[in-house]
Amino acid sequence: MAPMLSPWTWPKPAKTPAFKSLRQRVLVVEDELIIGELAAEALTDAGYEVFTAASAEEAAIILRDMSVDILFTDIDLGGQDGFELAQTALSLQPFLSLVFTSGRSRIYHGRCASVGVPFLVKPYRLTELVETVQRASTARSKQ
Repeated sequence: MAPMLSPWTWPKPAKTPAFKSLRQRVLVVEDELIIGELAAEALTDAGYEVFTAASAEEAAIILRDMSVDILFTDIDLGGQDGFELAQTALSLQPFLSLVFTSGRSRIYHGRCASVGVPFLVKPYRLTELVETVQRASTARSKQ
């Protein structure tokens, strides 16, 4: 006699393939996990599809596997820094927009401004983050 399966043990139906989102995709790279999660939540609430990474190396793996529109990265990540990550990202996805952040504003602000890349000084307000990413997204769509 065959065992009777309860509804809780039935195999789950196959999922239908997910359609690519029409929302802008943002990769948030932040080694301070709480800050990264808060940034990701704010951007998700603003309507972006958000992915997170805690290191440049983890972000590079994501960038090899998935197309993103905007890279929002801390510069001081430990290991590879945000500038090295940006070079890798642009070699993989040349039309990617960049936004940098750091608590060391005096060192990095001028460097970012000289190449026309948005820079957010830490600590930043989440509204500033969303506005900066929106500007980067708008600039990207005009390319």
